[in-house]
Amino acid sequence: MSIPLPWLDATTPIHDGMVHWPDNAPVHVKKTLSIATGAAANVTEVSMSAHTGTHVDAPLHFTANAGDSTTIDLARLMGAARVVGITDPRSISLAEVEKLEIEPGARLLFRTRISDHEWSTMPFQPDFVALDADAARHLRDRGVVCVGVDYLSVGKADTHHTLLDAGICVIEGLALQHIVPGEYEMLCLPLKIVDSDGAPARVLLRPL
Repeated sequence: MSIPLPWLDATTPIHDGMVHWPDNAPVHVKKTLSIATGAAANVTEVSMSAHTGTHVDAPLHFTANAGDSTTIDLARLMGAARVVGITDPRSISLAEVEKLEIEPGARLLFRTRISDHEWSTMPFQPDFVALDADAARHLRDRGVVCVGVDYLSVGKADTHHTLLDAGICVIEGLALQHIVPGEYEMLCLPLKIVDSDGAPARVLLRPL
């Protein structure tokens, strides 16, 4: 009987002052109570956008009155997933995704040049590698159920609409710096936040 390989953490750590989308709330992590100053316990306050670090977008993110983070289909965020290495430094293009053999129900996580560095400790990168709208439509038409990317956004509004309107789960801000392309089992659990258009998530990958 083979022993399963260990789980790998593909979650970007949340830390005070980390990079965030420019028009979103900044990230603050601070102690409000401390044993060092005489309190009975340490207590931390966290203030940030729901789209900080590794997170899952809810349909509400780009559509008024759509489902919030409590409606995200968790079944689409757990199961077999493929990490795909993207060679184009500019975008995740239609040409890139057309080369992939995609079965209905696939979960695809895209590793781009962004993952060559610990991006969460760097200033915001407006030239991140986004998913093109025509590539998103191709993934939708092939029956993909989950798309993950290694920066704070999957792409422009039309890309978001193509994916979210079709019920495709979108994971953003993955930490893929130490994850090699290949086949994995994935666990992704976003926080259950009422009326929120997104939720921070812990993402674990185990090689298959």
